[in-house]
Amino acid sequence: MTSKQQLRARALTIRNELAPELKRQYSLTIEKSLFNYLQANAPQEHHLLAYRSLADEVDTSALFASPPCAIYAPRMHGREDMHWLGVSPDTHWVSGTFGIMEPESGPDWADEATPAVLLCPLVGFDRTGNRLGMGKGCFDRWLARYRHRIDAIIGLAFSCQELPSVPSEAHDIPMHTVITEKEVIACRR
Repeated sequence: MTSKQQLRARALTIRNELAPELKRQYSLTIEKSLFNYLQANAPQEHHLLAYRSLADEVDTSALFASPPCAIYAPRMHGREDMHWLGVSPDTHWVSGTFGIMEPESGPDWADEATPAVLLCPLVGFDRTGNRLGMGKGCFDRWLARYRHRIDAIIGLAFSCQELPSVPSEAHDIPMHTVITEKEVIACRR
């Protein structure tokens, strides 16, 4: 069996080799599919917990420029503790622990009655919803505490990031859906 580190390295190489103009084009297609998916499947009143993308990831910047609903972004405390702050087009962003843009301030997302949809960053995925992240475990640790408040876990990826199988461990939490430039994948579990 291929180790997660080997699969991660392979998936990162493939993603990094994708031409910048294709990444932009595919990101626009994925964004449109995400908006359509949320409109058709998310509760009418929901919060969107969304990450700010890195240069080689599906671009999520349009979500923050023109949010489809109340939107929150993660802020790290140290290397392990993550919480979510409400953002708006006026939010001031700062470079965080891992070089990812984070909101400097904003209202805390509360574990309350409003349904939430979580967008998960990923390096690789399979059709059962298993994902490879960057290997830090931030999202999985956070989800271990809050998944009971999340209605849907959605991964955004380029189709070239799909792997035949991603090994999973007891602490790994699968996604419900993956959206690529080619399709919306309802993950089999």
